[in-house]
Amino acid sequence: MSEHRKKVRKLWFRAKTYGWGWFPISWQGWAITALYALLFSLSFIVFFSWLGVASEAAVSTRELVFGILEFLVVIALLSYSLYRICSKWGEEPRWRWGKD
Repeated sequence: MSEHRKKVRKLWFRAKTYGWGWFPISWQGWAITALYALLFSLSFIVFFSWLGVASEAAVSTRELVFGILEFLVVIALLSYSLYRICSKWGEEPRWRWGKD
């Protein structure tokens, strides 16, 4: 008879002590968090650079609105991706008010 062992997965994120969310606890979690911060920052730099060029050039209102929407979509996709990774590799999320 074969033993059924529960496969224990290593967590990359643990639940925060106060509030809702996660905190990285492994090198993988820190790498994902750093990558998210880098891509988020680059998105801001590219957007504000484009915004500066757009203010000097004759950019229509429609192009400006679409530029802002593209930026918001990129930020939303980055944040959703981080959320999915934290959900998969982290503890169960729930609201906490200190240690259980």
